[in-house]
Amino acid sequence: MADNTNFPAISRQVTELVLAGSSAHAEEAINETAEQFGDLAVVAVLDTLEPQVAAMHLSAFDGGKLSLATLLISPKAWAQSLAFFAATWGEDKIEDEPEVLTESLFAHIHGVVFSTDDTERRTSLIHEALSTDWGTTAFAVLFSTATGEIIELANDIHARGAHSSGQTTSDHDVIPLALEIARSDADAWDRVLFEMFPDWQPGENQLRARSEEGDDEEDNHEYALARTTHDLLLRLRKQVPGKSARTPKQGARPSLGEDIFA
Repeated sequence: MADNTNFPAISRQVTELVLAGSSAHAEEAINETAEQFGDLAVVAVLDTLEPQVAAMHLSAFDGGKLSLATLLISPKAWAQSLAFFAATWGEDKIEDEPEVLTESLFAHIHGVVFSTDDTERRTSLIHEALSTDWGTTAFAVLFSTATGEIIELANDIHARGAHSSGQTTSDHDVIPLALEIARSDADAWDRVLFEMFPDWQPGENQLRARSEEGDDEEDNHEYALARTTHDLLLRLRKQVPGKSARTPKQGARPSLGEDIFA
């Protein structure tokens, strides 16, 4: 392990390269750090990057395994960087290219969470990301592309438990990610569902996807209608911090624990 006095200089170098638009060279600097000082040095350097810089660097690789930063960034640092993923999105782009933005977000999140077979790391990544409002919204964006399948999965989890569930009528790409959340962090699963269905009152109404015609009755309390992908993308963009990401206080988001479907 290198003397910690080396890390600020490496962090500045990586930051300057990322801000200059040279993520490939920044990744080279990270790889050189690993070769010279070891993986723990890379973790320490990544922890010192401003979250918006980390977001810029990771997004350049779409969360792919080609980025050593993807494999080594700490769960907390990743959760903080996720706040800035939508920083470059304008409302026009959200309106015109929601599928492109959602696919990019999925590639990033899926790539980071499944970049390793280490179940403890996956659990920690999910816990840290979904302990934030922006992380919860980001995951909800992904699941909003398969609302019907998520409802089916949620009902199955309620009936049989997360570890006995997983059978749906769809093989949508978001299902493995949803199952990973439900099996590793029940409270996080609850928060995502509440983000998708803000009017949900467990035991009082049922989850329902919005109709394609858009003629749902907003005052029909029999159902909790899902937010659209477009609406969630806008929410995520508005959650980008002005200066730096801050984790909200615990308990800021409603959760009913294991009895969420009671």
